[in-house]
Amino acid sequence: MTNPEQPPAPLPPVPAPPYQPYPLSGGQPPAYPAPYAPPVDPRYGQLIQAPAPKQRSGLGVVALILALAAAVAATAVLAIASFQIGAGIGPRIETLAARPGELGFLTPVREWVLAAEIAFWTGTVLGIASLILGIVATVKRRGRGAGIAAIVFSAIGPLLAGGAVIVAASLGAATTIPLS
Repeated sequence: MTNPEQPPAPLPPVPAPPYQPYPLSGGQPPAYPAPYAPPVDPRYGQLIQAPAPKQRSGLGVVALILALAAAVAATAVLAIASFQIGAGIGPRIETLAARPGELGFLTPVREWVLAAEIAFWTGTVLGIASLILGIVATVKRRGRGAGIAAIVFSAIGPLLAGGAVIVAASLGAATTIPLS
């Protein structure tokens, strides 16, 4: 037992590491002794995050291609079919008012009516798909410029198609009506 009045025995001194001078020719510094701890810096504890990868613009480009197909290709087919329908029913345009509600007058141009209907519904589906994809591309920044252009073309497409149908059917009917 130790006497409380006696001070505790001093601990033996820690031996100093052996002297290792740096070589004068610019060599490596000496190795640290085993109980070495690296310096503590708050930056070492932070997670290193890689920069966000650049978003691809494929979605906006796909939306733009669909919008152009709806606004240009479907409208062109619809205009050609409307011109042929107008040219086919032009000579009988006076008799249309006599039988309202009947669609029998379209029988001679039924192939063009079918082509116009297919072009209309194809343009509608492509326009709606391009509008949705354009909005998604714009929001997610995956081809924002092309996405905005797709939104604009999908909004203008029905106006172009409607105008093309009116003008083409009128021109088709005007080419076959005899001038008196």
